[in-house]
Amino acid sequence: MGSYSNILKRRTIRRFQLKPVSFTILKKCVNAARLSPTARNTQPLQFVAVNDAKQVAAVNEAVHFGGVVKQKGRKEGEAPKAFIVILVDRGKKSEYTLTDVGIAAEAIVLTAFEADIGSCIMGAIERERIKGILGIPNSFEVPLVVALGYPKEKPVLEKETKDLFYWLDDKGTLHVPKLSLERVLHRNRF
Repeated sequence: MGSYSNILKRRTIRRFQLKPVSFTILKKCVNAARLSPTARNTQPLQFVAVNDAKQVAAVNEAVHFGGVVKQKGRKEGEAPKAFIVILVDRGKKSEYTLTDVGIAAEAIVLTAFEADIGSCIMGAIERERIKGILGIPNSFEVPLVVALGYPKEKPVLEKETKDLFYWLDDKGTLHVPKLSLERVLHRNRF
């Protein structure tokens, strides 16, 4: 399957199976992120791959899944089974660093998707708490965390709705509305 096809199929996953995620897969995800472009090739990013059950549980307490998951609550055993914490070296930080972080996060989730691993890019996180849990020095910032695991849900893509909020139906299926291509694509001029 090609990159475009994977991008069209991949959805954010917030409910995960009990099956653990191997360090081999996490290492492959980080390798893809590390080889992703960075502005001026400054390579300001480092990564902490977490798949030890106790560490995963501790990090899970410091991240906040929102929306429908927060409203309905996650059932026992549906938490992520791994995390990749994206770090920014403060000494290499520039005005382009957040772009670098986004590119790396996308490399992680697409690499994970190829291995049948679901993911959720998370910015609603307790940064200082995560740094303490993982022993991250103060010379690094924690802009994003990627939650990973084998999916226990299969979100459905929907046509746009008035408010664009995703929702759960009576069967527990997550529905995710997206703006149409026609609404967001402008040819040659706005």
